[in-house]
Amino acid sequence: MKFTLAPKPPFDFQKMMQRLTVTGKTHVLKLNQQHTKYEKVIRIDGVSCYIKVVSCGTVNQPLLECLVKPLSGEVNEREAKDKIQQLFSTEIDISPLYQHFAVDKELANVLNRFEGLKLLTDTDLFESIVKIIIGQQVNLTFAGTLTERLIEAAGEEVEIEGEMFQVFPTPDAVSKLAYENLRELQFSQRKAEYIIDLARLITDGKLDLESLWTMTDEQVMNTLLPIRGIGKWTIECLLIFGMGRTDILPAADIGLRNAVRQVWQLTEQPSEEEVRKLAENWKPWRTYITYYLWESLNQTPVVVDHT
Repeated sequence: MKFTLAPKPPFDFQKMMQRLTVTGKTHVLKLNQQHTKYEKVIRIDGVSCYIKVVSCGTVNQPLLECLVKPLSGEVNEREAKDKIQQLFSTEIDISPLYQHFAVDKELANVLNRFEGLKLLTDTDLFESIVKIIIGQQVNLTFAGTLTERLIEAAGEEVEIEGEMFQVFPTPDAVSKLAYENLRELQFSQRKAEYIIDLARLITDGKLDLESLWTMTDEQVMNTLLPIRGIGKWTIECLLIFGMGRTDILPAADIGLRNAVRQVWQLTEQPSEEEVRKLAENWKPWRTYITYYLWESLNQTPVVVDHT
């Protein structure tokens, strides 16, 4: 099926795609050199689908031409549209953010630099949590390598019009792995246990990730915190990069604290509490201000997640 979406401006598709290349998150998707085309195999309501999204508008008059091709089963157009709108944050109107902080001494330049950059969320919550767990306490390059190895070990590979696409593994596929399988791929013992045990909780029916969509931020936190390997920072990143929530503040994050120190020209790195106090003024846009501050350092979140 084909359809066109008109995201709420400003919407800078190229900045969103460029960010993927900087963070190395391109192992299961394909981008063209101009950063105007995004291709990936995702699951929509449990059905594997090839999607192609092409930007053919401008930042202030954005337009996305979308192709969704189910590989098995059927998906209705409304479900497909909802999924792509969620992935690309097309319905989030961030113009009030820019208007409110247009004359803010510290934030105006940062917001101007990244104007139109919206969250591009992960395609499902299991993929998002697993990638966040993989990324705990390791550098971006090694996290990408581990993710690729997990996909090769438990994911699928499908051919679309002569090109091969990798598909992130399902909880069922990961639950069938042994810890030793991941240890052989250079996963730490703890990460192997966290990831496989999480998959088994889902396949055993003890955790329903889809139910998180109807919960408040606090309810999501309370639901996931008891799970081994999932700490507060992991959940905050899930709320941002998995669910696209717009008012999340991972105040303990080292990258955010470094960015605040730099932008506010502080002599020392601020504490978590100092960041929380400063960010009171950021509501209800704490996610986006955090996101842009991360980007100002050209880095993604790094923190020791105590679990």
